[in-house]
Amino acid sequence: MAARRPLYNDGGNLREMTSAMITAIQNRCVYVYGSDPSVTLSVVGSSGTLAAITDTRLQAGAGTTDVTNFDTPGETPNVSTVTVTYDKISQTNATLSTPTDTNNKLYPVYYDGSGSIQAMNATDIFDTFMSQAIDSLVDGTDRDGTFRIHTATSLSDHTLISSTPVFTDTRADVSAYAAGSIPETKDQPTTINNYYLFRTNQGAAPSITVPFQINSDNDLQIYTASNFDAMLLAEIRHHTVNTSGSTIAYSINGSGNNRGSGMVDTRLNGGGNYQQRFVNTNDYRTQEFPNGSPQTINTYFLKITRS
Repeated sequence: MAARRPLYNDGGNLREMTSAMITAIQNRCVYVYGSDPSVTLSVVGSSGTLAAITDTRLQAGAGTTDVTNFDTPGETPNVSTVTVTYDKISQTNATLSTPTDTNNKLYPVYYDGSGSIQAMNATDIFDTFMSQAIDSLVDGTDRDGTFRIHTATSLSDHTLISSTPVFTDTRADVSAYAAGSIPETKDQPTTINNYYLFRTNQGAAPSITVPFQINSDNDLQIYTASNFDAMLLAEIRHHTVNTSGSTIAYSINGSGNNRGSGMVDTRLNGGGNYQQRFVNTNDYRTQEFPNGSPQTINTYFLKITRS
């Protein structure tokens, strides 16, 4: 590891940055990443790159008709489970080249321990700023430019990716079934919760001390704020898609930290509510309706990790 202490201007004197100054620049890396994230999620109709998840619910069995008597519960088809698959989230990684450090002047300068001043190299930049910033991006909190799940179509400081839910939890609507309507439509669901994909907005810019770099005349100069931000952005975008062990990856129930609400699949736990309908002496009808109490079948989390 080659973490360095860049030099800055302290009233006309060259000083090594404090740990607090370096931490502020690490936070600035997170901030600039939020302006143009290299790893993005989108909502697609089907066949998303993240794992498929399923919503399940009970539906009624088929209705029966008999001309002599009511079919027994054993003769009446049982309730069954409807399964709906959601694979609506896709991850896209930007295609990026390694930033070019022409003439070893792209990065800040530091004291090399022998009293000399030299420019940091790409490894120094990674070890000093980028690695810690990537850890922050994947820590599970609402970091700039990362993605999360929410149960409504609006969320403060976030942008809705699509008004199409990435998952919907449904259950059988037991109030929709009536013995007097046998044969009822088998599948009569009601929506319990919708889940939506959001991106965390870029927050307020952290205040930093801008360091020195070597200019084309081999003199020291302070970066312009925009040039320093551009260098940080290029570096963190590159590492989060290209550097082994430091790429950002999203998954469903994989490794890493949860991002937002868990997507819960619930289902009624009853074994069927047997019902009869007498129409006339030649028409005896039966059907089993969904029943029971809601229970959680699965909980799916969007996860983020450093991969």
